[in-house]
Amino acid sequence: MGPRGLTGVAAAAATLALSLTVPASLAAAQEDWFDGAPLQVPSGQTVTLLEVNQQDGTQVGSAIHVRFLAPEISRNTGRIEFSQAEEDMAVICQDYVLPHLSKITQTEPEQIVIVLADRWVEFGVSDMDATQFFEAFRPEDGACVWDGF
Repeated sequence: MGPRGLTGVAAAAATLALSLTVPASLAAAQEDWFDGAPLQVPSGQTVTLLEVNQQDGTQVGSAIHVRFLAPEISRNTGRIEFSQAEEDMAVICQDYVLPHLSKITQTEPEQIVIVLADRWVEFGVSDMDATQFFEAFRPEDGACVWDGF
């Protein structure tokens, strides 16, 4: 058929069906990540929650550090560069952390720090063999606004 014939209608119906089912699956993923399920991020890498640390009285006020395991950022064996992980961290803040702030902390922090690490590293401890990426955001009007270091 022509460009708008049955083939076009079938494609439109399939697109509509997918758009109606994706939010439900994303909503489920957004709930499960806090229990260790992998997150869906733009780079396609597997990212899972390690821990959340809250700090009061930092230079910017209160902050939470939400740390994730992301083995594919390893400088030795990984495939994800910082530029890709940067987009992942923005999505993690906006789509996962921000909607769950009430589960993470009693009060809204002035800063949300997203940390991706290729392995477990104790919070505040340096590990020269580890690859870690950090991005800071501030919650503002329901959005994560980049708040670079």
